[in-house]
Amino acid sequence: MPGLLSIHKTPVAVALSHAAILEESMRARDLLMEQNVALELARQEAETAIRARNDFLAVMNHEMRTPMHAIIALSSLLQETELTPEQRSMVETILRSSNLLATLINDVLDLSKLEDGSLELNIRIFNLPSMFREVHNLVKPIASVKKLSVSTNLASDLPEYAAGDDKRLMQTVLNVLGNAVKFSKEGSVSVTVLLERPESLRDPRAEFYPVHGDRHFYLRVQVKDTGAGINPPDIPKLFSKFVHSDTMTTRNYGGTGLGLAICKRFVNLMEGHIWLESEGLGKGSTCIFIVKLGIPDHIHEMEHQSVFPIPSNSTRKDFPGLKVLVTDDNGVNRMVTRSLLARLGCDVTVVDSGHECLQAMSQARQIFKVLFLDVCMPGMDGYEVAIRIREMFPNRHERPLLVALTGSTDKATKEKCIKVGMDGVLLKPVSLEKMRSVLVDLLEHGSVCDSIQRL
Repeated sequence: MPGLLSIHKTPVAVALSHAAILEESMRARDLLMEQNVALELARQEAETAIRARNDFLAVMNHEMRTPMHAIIALSSLLQETELTPEQRSMVETILRSSNLLATLINDVLDLSKLEDGSLELNIRIFNLPSMFREVHNLVKPIASVKKLSVSTNLASDLPEYAAGDDKRLMQTVLNVLGNAVKFSKEGSVSVTVLLERPESLRDPRAEFYPVHGDRHFYLRVQVKDTGAGINPPDIPKLFSKFVHSDTMTTRNYGGTGLGLAICKRFVNLMEGHIWLESEGLGKGSTCIFIVKLGIPDHIHEMEHQSVFPIPSNSTRKDFPGLKVLVTDDNGVNRMVTRSLLARLGCDVTVVDSGHECLQAMSQARQIFKVLFLDVCMPGMDGYEVAIRIREMFPNRHERPLLVALTGSTDKATKEKCIKVGMDGVLLKPVSLEKMRSVLVDLLEHGSVCDSIQRL
């Protein structure tokens, strides 16, 4: 009997075991479904938050650039009038502060794009030594005010042309060099640019493993200063957002702490590595970064191209009698843009809508050489106006040169402007010198060079 009972219990035990397993699997399935629902909701909330943030940044970008356009443009106009030394100093302070604020706007937008992965490198062929000379010329006047000497040393074997994102590389160099000048009260700042062999660069600690290649090379940029120096334990933290080496740094020198964080992300995008070296406070510092650049396929085709316009060619040049039409729904922008163009000798007509623009174009044989279009206007926007004008003038040589005037920095805006046939995109705010350079490029090349589209 005991044996018989044990035989009869076995199927029951198996059934109970199967039921327990089934119940457990059903609980696990229900839990997994709940987790999937929670994850989907979290994903949707994150996407909504990202869209809301991007929409907010886009609106704030546009809204901040409109008053910045007025401040910078009118200050640059005022700078060219007869002023007392005290007044000139005030105007120059306004311009410097305005340009710093405009740069901060760019930094915040770039950081946002870098963090959500939407920023992409714009690869093109550019003149490498010219880019560094341009940076040197931009920083030298700022350094001279502080009586700092700035030197740029380019290796003799540096290639003349490279393939890469020249604007992001230039922004990185300017950020690093600008920091060196800002944190140095006296002495000197030196920039050394040379080629590096991949095998000498490998750093397992930084997970940086450059490799040989026939179509690329590695560029090393070293910026050394005799400035404030850095506590070695603070160095790793300086590549984080809104961080300085100590509280006195912000108090004494100002700044947002965004520059190096953005530089690190740019360098990472360029498959490179960036680091800082310093022996301590008061002993200066050295910032070094390495980036990967391409070797152009057809260098001879680039020999006659000017990637960076030479400022001396456009400086002080005026355009007497040049007929220009400005279309902008914002009254302040119309006044500011008209004032800039009038100072350059242009014959300026302003209208406040797309419909008035088309009407002005068709009236009494008005022949405008250049047309500035605000792309964000109620009713008929700048894109539609550009399309209508291209239809009005099928012959390319008969229609005016079309330039979008915008506060939007996103890639989609530029691509849409090009798609509808515009000849350039001019980013607000615009100074007198920037407007002068735009007109030089338009009249000489028929388009606006990329290098003046950013602040």
